[in-house]
Amino acid sequence: MTEAITFRVAGMAPAPQGSKRHLGGGRMVESCRNVKPWRQLVAMAAVEAGVQLIRGPVRMSAVFLFTRPAGHFRTDGTLKRSAPVHHCVKPDASKLQRSTEDALSGVAFEDDARIVGFSCEKRYCAPGEMPGALITLIPLG
Repeated sequence: MTEAITFRVAGMAPAPQGSKRHLGGGRMVESCRNVKPWRQLVAMAAVEAGVQLIRGPVRMSAVFLFTRPAGHFRTDGTLKRSAPVHHCVKPDASKLQRSTEDALSGVAFEDDARIVGFSCEKRYCAPGEMPGALITLIPLG
């Protein structure tokens, strides 16, 4: 087994890959307008981290990071006691996983069919942390 590769995607909130809408004339568009920029950001982060194409099976882990809404904070900037610990609102973790896998297909691994195991988590950013994702790829060669 080769060493794990971990890299950070930062600069925007993760975008889900949802359903496509049919516009007519055989044209389809993503239901989430941010999915294309998200995929580009993920692919660019992998390239900048020096990720090499994994040709065999791979295990993937992702932690998706979201900015807390203003309603989670008191007027003095401290976190309200009632603020949720977990990010348990939309988007769905599975849809975030799909968009991220597709972004890395052909960049970090030959095809997302090479992923044999996946774990993901959604959470709010820690103070000073940017929205995005922490991604780990483990080649199983």
